[in-house]
Amino acid sequence: MYHTEVSMMINRTIADVFAVISDLNRHKEWQDDLIEARWASEGTPGAGSTFVFVTQFAGMRWDLPGEVTLWDPPNGWQWKAHGGPFPVQGGFQLEQREGGTQITMFSDSEPKGWMNIMRALLKWMGERSNKHSLTHLKTILEAE
Repeated sequence: MYHTEVSMMINRTIADVFAVISDLNRHKEWQDDLIEARWASEGTPGAGSTFVFVTQFAGMRWDLPGEVTLWDPPNGWQWKAHGGPFPVQGGFQLEQREGGTQITMFSDSEPKGWMNIMRALLKWMGERSNKHSLTHLKTILEAE
């Protein structure tokens, strides 16, 4: 298993940041590798809600249906994918600090088969992608 984690300060309130990261319709605005993100279940999002992420990563299209495993507004949320080439789970942790909100985007993945050989490369690519995504999120939120 490998863990990726990237943190960044955003000059907005924790409620403002949570509103954007919990709105899957807005994820494509700030996640470059994302093709589609949507809630699959009806009603207000929460623990047990289901979603679909479709992403382009490491040169491959990944369909990642999953479910919310922790819903803790405005402190963050966590998820677990039920599809894709190997098990992956992750989330967002928010912490109000002086001058804004610190957001941490993280994931834990367990590559299988031939992809296990590329573990170090996948970790580097994931961290690079997440840092880029958080930079976009910061730019968008601080401009609003």
